[in-house]
Amino acid sequence: MRLPSSPYLLEWPRHVQLELHPGAGETLDSICGGELQVLQRRTGYRFTLDPILLAHFAVFEGGAHRGRLIDLGTGSGIIPLVLAKRLGRKDITALELQPGLYSLAERNVYLNRCEQQVTLVQGDLRHVEQFFAAGSFSHVLCNPPYRTCTRGRSSLTVEKAIARHEVACALPDVARAARHLLASRGGLCMVFPAARFAELAGVLREHRLEPKTARMVHPRADRPAKLVLLHAVKGGRADLTVLPPLVLHAEDEHAFTEEVSAMVE
Repeated sequence: MRLPSSPYLLEWPRHVQLELHPGAGETLDSICGGELQVLQRRTGYRFTLDPILLAHFAVFEGGAHRGRLIDLGTGSGIIPLVLAKRLGRKDITALELQPGLYSLAERNVYLNRCEQQVTLVQGDLRHVEQFFAAGSFSHVLCNPPYRTCTRGRSSLTVEKAIARHEVACALPDVARAARHLLASRGGLCMVFPAARFAELAGVLREHRLEPKTARMVHPRADRPAKLVLLHAVKGGRADLTVLPPLVLHAEDEHAFTEEVSAMVE
């Protein structure tokens, strides 16, 4: 795919030799029934179930089955890889701030032979105008850092802290970036703590991103929701649909429900 000319953009696909085997302090993990192989660091940021849930929600509930799409803060590249390998999406761009995670995402993209479907860009979502023209995408996905900042974290956990805590980006930054990137009537899909749903909806509305579809994610059917999956539309009308809840675990806390198993196995 062709990207706007910018001094910040690297050539893609890059014709370089990449190490596609796990190195010291790394693991190689299989997900989605073995369709995806993912390199991760043992002590750095490691992905959770959230990006897998978000990718499926975006395609099946957020209309992201077609159109140009970008993942903000891609980490090790899980969302674009699930979209490309499991859900058949193409024309995917992924933006990552941290050089270490960008390098890991690049290796994962090549490891899974997705370099023609996925384009990686290293950069800060707070400055997306340096990389992309306004209205460049039909869909924005984001699994943002949503834990509040904490003090006293050692240098060994800086990568994890930036990925999970509001250190280098907060909710208003994501909303501003999505508003810039989305074409009119384009959609933003996010996963966020259910306890912050009111805050999420309020901030999005301040940036003309109207919540349209929400789905609460419960660890078990008899427990309160921990997460919310939300689809918002740029310039949309106020008309929110709340879907039936997504329950992760059945009676056995170590076993996924049938719906979740279909996503991860």
